[in-house]
Amino acid sequence: MQFNSTTFIFFLVGVYFVYWTIARMERARLWFLLVASCAFYMSWNAKIILLLLFTALIDYYVALALARTKKIGWRRALLGVTLVSNLGVLAFFKYAEWFWENLEAILKWAGWIDEPLPALSAFIGISTFWNNALTTGAGRILLPAGISFYTFQTLSYTIDVYRGTLAPSRSFTKFFLFITFFPQLVAGPIVRASEFLPQLDVPPRHDDRQALTGLLLVLKGLVKKVALADTIGELIVDPIFNAPGAYGSLGVVIGTTGAWFQYYLDFSAYSDIAIGTAAMFGFVLPMNFNRPFLSQSIGEFWRRWHMTLGSWFKDYIFEPLGGRSGGAFRTFCVLVGTMLLSGLWHGAGWNYLLFLGSMGVFMWLGRTSFGTRTPQERAARSLPMRILHRAVTFGLLNFLMVFFRNGTVAEGKHGFAGSVEMFRVLGSFAPSQAQLPTIGLLIVGLAAILHYTPQDWYVRLEQRWQALPSFAQACVLVLFTGILGALSYQQRPFVYFQF
Repeated sequence: MQFNSTTFIFFLVGVYFVYWTIARMERARLWFLLVASCAFYMSWNAKIILLLLFTALIDYYVALALARTKKIGWRRALLGVTLVSNLGVLAFFKYAEWFWENLEAILKWAGWIDEPLPALSAFIGISTFWNNALTTGAGRILLPAGISFYTFQTLSYTIDVYRGTLAPSRSFTKFFLFITFFPQLVAGPIVRASEFLPQLDVPPRHDDRQALTGLLLVLKGLVKKVALADTIGELIVDPIFNAPGAYGSLGVVIGTTGAWFQYYLDFSAYSDIAIGTAAMFGFVLPMNFNRPFLSQSIGEFWRRWHMTLGSWFKDYIFEPLGGRSGGAFRTFCVLVGTMLLSGLWHGAGWNYLLFLGSMGVFMWLGRTSFGTRTPQERAARSLPMRILHRAVTFGLLNFLMVFFRNGTVAEGKHGFAGSVEMFRVLGSFAPSQAQLPTIGLLIVGLAAILHYTPQDWYVRLEQRWQALPSFAQACVLVLFTGILGALSYQQRPFVYFQF
């Protein structure tokens, strides 16, 4: 069930009205929202919910045991149980096929085998019951929707309990609802238990203003996804990355620029819809994006882009490994290592490791070469210097996008060969032999204008919107939400579903 579908619109409306009808009955309210969330997830693959339930049960009981255990050895062992179970499941579904393919390539290169290895699913003997649930039609192991996101959520829960900064939940219903809450289940934001579980203990009270604000965010997300991101991807990015030579050097620059705006609009659209949907039910989810292309360095970009993922890696990987407490070389190793792990989180592919590893190197170089810059120091720069830093940062991002998107779009077809071809075209200053659609170029330009428009303008626009009568707001929002849902007949998947 995609957010950009009429099916989801009907699902959301039905769940919304039933939820608020029974809102005063705590047990019924929680169970209904849990069942609705499970149904939402099972719309992709019904059997996979058992996998989610399996890891949730382990984390729930491990957390309870951690609260009762004082001996450090036992506590470490319990933490190890949840780390092995969660990361083991993630590794099997997300990285096993990639490991198997790389093993086959190494064996062929060494001359030890001539024929391809059997499909991994056949090699490990997946049972008939699970075959349709765990494998695709081609026999490849299926990647469960949202596995990277909910794995990190449950890991943060048990780690926080282990650290003593969070008390374990005594209600499995509430804990499982924390994991499966449908607005953010598949592609974030990555919500921590300390942010979500306390909200379940507060009796909900319907707030018309909050509900309308949430509906406005849903509409905003649908506009980003249906009208902007999908159009940019179809008319600009896909043609250029599939045949860079036909569009010349300028086309490659336009293609990488369009790809960044496509990814930003697509992923921030999902976050907007998730945050807005949660607000309609009285829940607050953390912000996930903060105008990332205004960044004056790669480090600032990472703090503005997918903020919940960045803070997760900072709190659970970077800081525990020492952060910036050591010397320059140690900081370099910790920073780049953290970014490499982030690359693995994005997917099983060398392109992800190259993309995020290079980003880590640029972050380190930015700190060591130009010094640490606080937000106040960056704001104090002159306008020409701010523009220069932003231009250089965006140029580096475009360079990295060549690797990132070639792998995600055409793994095994173009791969790094596609990246080499794009750099060849770019370096040769080749002229364009094909024409890009005018509407596609206009939408890329519109996306850039909307992104760089001063935030104060949006604040004033929102104030004027809020001055309208609530009934008028509701009518407009429902009308446009329905129209956008109907227009999204193609239902192009959200980009981050593959992560």
